[in-house]
Amino acid sequence: MSIKIVPDVVAPLAVTAVDLVTEATAPNWNEWASYICAVGGYLGGFMGWGGDMVKNFGIASLPWAAKNIYERVRGTASASKRLNYRPVSKVSRYPAPAPDLPFQGVKLT
Repeated sequence: MSIKIVPDVVAPLAVTAVDLVTEATAPNWNEWASYICAVGGYLGGFMGWGGDMVKNFGIASLPWAAKNIYERVRGTASASKRLNYRPVSKVSRYPAPAPDLPFQGVKLT
């Protein structure tokens, strides 16, 4: 059994490229891209679209999507990876006093 260049090598390289590009340019979409790649690849392979290339695209993206699912369930997803399901709570300074502003008591004459 030989290695076919396009399905066996290009598909994992394409998934890696999608991961690196979305992580660098749109980090909020990186998690969504992993799910789209995995579901799209498996669904395309199941429907017979694209042959081995699409099937291997889904297979290569499954560890990426599984890692994101694991981080989501575990609760360790970073702020840039959150899908904004819930609002981020703001930190309050109460009961600490507000700091003095510089030149607070100075009057200009």
